[in-house]
Amino acid sequence: MNEQELAERCTVLAAEARVRLLRLLGKKALRCGDPAACDLSERCCTVAELAQGAGVSVPTASHHLKELRRAGLVRLQRRGRHAYYALHADGLRALAAALEGLAAPAAQSEEA
Repeated sequence: MNEQELAERCTVLAAEARVRLLRLLGKKALRCGDPAACDLSERCCTVAELAQGAGVSVPTASHHLKELRRAGLVRLQRRGRHAYYALHADGLRALAAALEGLAAPAAQSEEA
């Protein structure tokens, strides 16, 4: 991930509501990789459910989820009129690796 991509993803995370939405998705451990096989009893979250959990309005949650999706941190799957969200594990791993890469030189200098 280059510097511009890292900066854009960090900017997306600068909103507290977005971090709350990510935490909610993480806690619910959504497993909706295939919308046709998605078992809604596993609590695949709609925008309304996430909005309620995060304490924001549905339009606000929708906006924040759109930004998180644009940054590659969540996935969207549609079923009928409903949109279901899940964490995008690869996007989160890439962000974590980029941040770890920033910390690596500091850790090496502390060890020396």
